[in-house]
Amino acid sequence: MSQRKTALGKLIGTLHLWLGLASGIVIIVLGLTGAIYVFTDEIKPLVYRDRLFIQPENKPKLPLSQLLAAAQQAVGEKRPVTRVEISSEPDRTYIFRALKVDKEGFSHWDYYKYYQRAYVNPYNGKVIKLEDSKNEFFTILLGLHMRMLFGEKIGHAVVSYSVLAFVLILISGLVLWWPAKWNKSGRDKSFKIKWNAKWKRVNYDLHNVLGFYACVILFVCAVTGLVWAFDWFEKGVKTIADGGKLVEVPAVFSDTTQNKDVQAVDRVFAALQADQPNAYGYLINFPAKGKLPMNASTYLSAGNRYDRIQGQYDQFTGAKLRSRSFGELTNGEKAYALNFDLHVGAWAGLPSKILTFFAGLICASLPVTGFVIWWGRRKKEGKGGKGGKGGRKMVADSKSGALTFPKPAYVSISPRLSEEEK
Repeated sequence: MSQRKTALGKLIGTLHLWLGLASGIVIIVLGLTGAIYVFTDEIKPLVYRDRLFIQPENKPKLPLSQLLAAAQQAVGEKRPVTRVEISSEPDRTYIFRALKVDKEGFSHWDYYKYYQRAYVNPYNGKVIKLEDSKNEFFTILLGLHMRMLFGEKIGHAVVSYSVLAFVLILISGLVLWWPAKWNKSGRDKSFKIKWNAKWKRVNYDLHNVLGFYACVILFVCAVTGLVWAFDWFEKGVKTIADGGKLVEVPAVFSDTTQNKDVQAVDRVFAALQADQPNAYGYLINFPAKGKLPMNASTYLSAGNRYDRIQGQYDQFTGAKLRSRSFGELTNGEKAYALNFDLHVGAWAGLPSKILTFFAGLICASLPVTGFVIWWGRRKKEGKGGKGGKGGRKMVADSKSGALTFPKPAYVSISPRLSEEEK
């Protein structure tokens, strides 16, 4: 039985080690960028005050269609505006976006054919700032986090499979962390960092102990990342949430027999405000062509994204086609709607964001501390003891008497401490 346990332990250690070495650099980047992105909504108002805030005026705001026309003129007619973000605060600009991507592009800059945001004063229609969002800090940060600044084909695959590897690393790491004995000594090694020990022991504890404390949050972040990474995983999560059978919601479409009315967006926005006059903000997506509807989201609170009303409106007339709150969604849709807030730590407000921020930093540290453990043991065991520089002493075989080199000790991320790490 003990040999089986040893063999299983070696297998788990090997899996943990090589998955960590293969995905380490990507995991470091994901941890750091994810930690920063957690507080994007708090950082942007501080660093982008010049484009996000205006002096409120004692008069009605201009119609959305007029503001859309001003934004479209600023970005150019060849770059259609596809979205607007509207804050209910009287001192905020409306943010219009024109975006086109090329999924065949090799790098971040090839992936975005163009990406611009126009920040418009809703009282006078003046464009406060025309931003080249392709090179904007938070866009690059998100490009690093989602695609490592590569295009969709390469970057998405690299990140997706690294996150899948990270899930296995977390599971195997928890198995390796599990104390052999739940006595005081075993608990201390698993739950406490021995700061007054040798640096190798401190490094080991930073990997072992901090990894345990962050593993639940990191597991949630990784699994929710997989929902966006793989279609089969997203469908699987929705199917499980729906009770084993995916509930299909029929799509709705615009009436293509109607003529395009530029004031349709005004009717949609008026309907959103009438339905929820105290909403935190609104997001409207404009379809470029075809029979797709305008998708509109009414955000009911500032702290999360899932607490919203999702509506579809005819792009030609502005007529409401469908509108559903979070409570009216299918269980599969609810699971997907919660995915963003779970991923960025917004599920419990500021406390969960802080926890996710520190978990991201720990995530970035784990490949580093793990590599140091592996490299230190590799160097020591490669020397073969005290038998000279980098060599191993020859020993006599107990049966034949022939002189042979002993096999080097197994090198892995092991839950057992080496003598130097104690």
